[in-house]
Amino acid sequence: MASAKASLDFVGIGCNRVSQAADAAADGLVAFAANHFVALYRPEAATSHGTISTLRGHRDRVNCLKYLRRGSGSGQRDVGLVSGSADKTLRIWKKIGDDQWICSAVLEGHTAGITSIGVVRGRNIPGDLDLIASAASDGTIRIWERLEGNEDIVRCVQVLSVGARYAMCLALAYLPNSTVPVLISGGTDSRMTVYIRERKQFAKALELQGHSDWIRSLDIATYTSADDDDRQQPHFRDGDLMLASASQDKYIRIWKISDAAGDVATNGDVDDFTNQMMNALADAGLEDGGFQLSTKAHLIEVEDINDSLISKRKYTIMFDALLMGHDDWVHSAAWQAPLIGVEASNSYHQPMALVSASADKSIMIWRPDPISGTWINEVRLGEIGGSTLGFYGSLFSPNGNWVLANGYNGALHVWSQASENEWTPRIGISGHFKSVEDLSWDPSGQFFVSTSLDQTTRLFAPWKRDTATTWHEVARPQIHGYDLHCLAFVHKYQFVSGADEKVLRVFEAPRTFVQSLQGLTQETEQPTSIEQLPIGASVPALGLSNKAVFEGDMKTAEASHDFRNLSAYTAVASTPTSLLEALTQPPFEQHLLQHTLWPETNKLYGHGYEIISVAASHDGNFVASACKAAKAEHAAIRLWSTKTWKEVCAPLAAHNLTVAGIRFSPDDRYILTVGRDRAWALFQRTDDLQSYSPVAFQAKAHMRIIWDGAWSHDVRFFATGSRDKTVKIWAKQFDGTSWKALTTLKFGEGVTAVDFAPRLIANSYILAAGLEDGRIQVFQLSLEDNNASWTESVSIPLDDCHAGPVKSVAWRTRRIQADERSSTSTEVLQLATCSEDHSVRLFSVPFSTA
Repeated sequence: MASAKASLDFVGIGCNRVSQAADAAADGLVAFAANHFVALYRPEAATSHGTISTLRGHRDRVNCLKYLRRGSGSGQRDVGLVSGSADKTLRIWKKIGDDQWICSAVLEGHTAGITSIGVVRGRNIPGDLDLIASAASDGTIRIWERLEGNEDIVRCVQVLSVGARYAMCLALAYLPNSTVPVLISGGTDSRMTVYIRERKQFAKALELQGHSDWIRSLDIATYTSADDDDRQQPHFRDGDLMLASASQDKYIRIWKISDAAGDVATNGDVDDFTNQMMNALADAGLEDGGFQLSTKAHLIEVEDINDSLISKRKYTIMFDALLMGHDDWVHSAAWQAPLIGVEASNSYHQPMALVSASADKSIMIWRPDPISGTWINEVRLGEIGGSTLGFYGSLFSPNGNWVLANGYNGALHVWSQASENEWTPRIGISGHFKSVEDLSWDPSGQFFVSTSLDQTTRLFAPWKRDTATTWHEVARPQIHGYDLHCLAFVHKYQFVSGADEKVLRVFEAPRTFVQSLQGLTQETEQPTSIEQLPIGASVPALGLSNKAVFEGDMKTAEASHDFRNLSAYTAVASTPTSLLEALTQPPFEQHLLQHTLWPETNKLYGHGYEIISVAASHDGNFVASACKAAKAEHAAIRLWSTKTWKEVCAPLAAHNLTVAGIRFSPDDRYILTVGRDRAWALFQRTDDLQSYSPVAFQAKAHMRIIWDGAWSHDVRFFATGSRDKTVKIWAKQFDGTSWKALTTLKFGEGVTAVDFAPRLIANSYILAAGLEDGRIQVFQLSLEDNNASWTESVSIPLDDCHAGPVKSVAWRTRRIQADERSSTSTEVLQLATCSEDHSVRLFSVPFSTA
């Protein structure tokens, strides 16, 4: 069988909880920070594909990223992407070809995690050098110059010390009508510091006061005037810099940086404006409690060197507007990108629009009133209900017709403009935002479910249309109060999960989910007793259990007009009528949080420590589970009957330490367990088929902990994967009771997950192995005269693999594609994987058969 190349069909991963997590290129390509990755996404894609790819390279969380731009007016273009990480480095990413990106430079020098990046924004960005500013929690701001080439040349040209006043955000631009860069930093001292670059060195010019808490975001734009613009600001002139600052004090402030030559505001005008502002603030009571707003016009003088000519120029920096409307911390404020080309009356036009994101669960779009010039909140978007803590960042699309925001749960929300002040939600991105511990396909292979340390269980399924098939998160069956570690399907619509709370919980699908799945996947299989199922579930305000909501409950409450006892009306739930709505497209994040829970049907008590592993028999009669253990009595396997949900026998003892993996054989004759004690054990089903008993035990089967085990589809072999960087294949001996290592596969890293394909491919066994460094390798096993030979049969590109230890790999059969022009056919298997890097991935793996 020739080597084939796997394709990446789906990546599910959440956005990091930082305010500078996303930026949009001129062509609409959004880059966002996703754990250690820089992820790429096109919100306007007609197929709603989701994450396109993930750029790996950073070794810790990505905290900020920005696109690099260069050129003047309508000639501006994106020339790269810079990202900053908690690993103390910045990376420059450059696009080569249509979809491929490479890391062209690594910027080292900071001694602590990067917190913010500043890149030049404005109408004119001259020269061949890109100017980059980076701030870190080491108390410094570093200035970098990048010269683009086959290999980018980047050097640090200056280090600014800010001490304990950490810079949380940066903005960088050229002063109006000059080639002098200005750098503004906002930090934990609630002040903005302005630096002016003269003779290749930045120097502190002044501090701007006004905010009363940490400054979280800065964004800068160049004001452009147009004859037909009905939103012009009378006190702004063409070329002025508009600076927006957002703070934890709940306010946004807009500042103006102007060329003092020919300024329309004389000193008298400034004094009049100042007096009017202070009087207005006093009338509004905003000066109480020591609150003070500076309206002073600051004057600075700079030296502009252009073509060897030195000239002195004066600039004024002045507070312009106070934007009040948010009720909690404002994490970000971003200007709409300039309109370039035919979409604007000028070749380069800066719209007067600002979008802000806040912890009060709202996104606001601000524009100046065309008559008075007062900034008003024209549009308010966001979430209602649910256990979230609002939004961390937001941005406009390049043409301003959609808005993207990243939320507390890692989702990317998208709204598109339907009319002038009407915005509608669109399908966005959702995914785990902490380590994904386990995943499993449902027995029919229609969808898979993953569970994570982010305390959620998420269900992913295909959305099939005439034009495309894409994968999405379509339900969030469990939202818990403890970290989740494992899960297993009892049957297609029932699974059991284990968490740190030492209790196993059993969940069963509600009627609405079954109907929604049918509509999304275009597959009609469903339980015969669907009408008896609850319509949904909800969580009581102070509870952890998903309580079933039945249609009769809703009718009774509506008839009596008494909803107090209806558990759907709680903090983490939905209205009863919404539970009846079947999905016709993938749900939005708010719907996932409140409308897609599965009712909990049972709890299983008995374990003394955190649940680590769980498995279910293929016939659905048994569930086996294990917990964290430091001695043999706690390392025993507990076996439960799914008919009574009680233990069927005494705990199955064999291991001395934590059992890391449990697998039932495909015929349910055996249970395989592997553990931290470097041993594996086999338990065989008893003659009465009512229990299991020990049948084999192999101490010191590996040199290090055994992370996972897997059975071949015909139960001839099982595989064990270990931290000792090997996978061993064990075969049953002729005596029928003993098992011996048939062959050993060696890897460059520890093996953390293994799984056999569900059938023979070209008379060969297929084994997938997930490694500790995130790589996934697929091997073909051929048997001739009891001699086993292994070859790596499938290539999974490193860029498509994980960036952290793989926690689980699981196969499913998808389809067979026949080529009518030849005697060969292609069988396509799909491999689902999950990792500590927060992502779940789905690969299509083609195999050529003769």
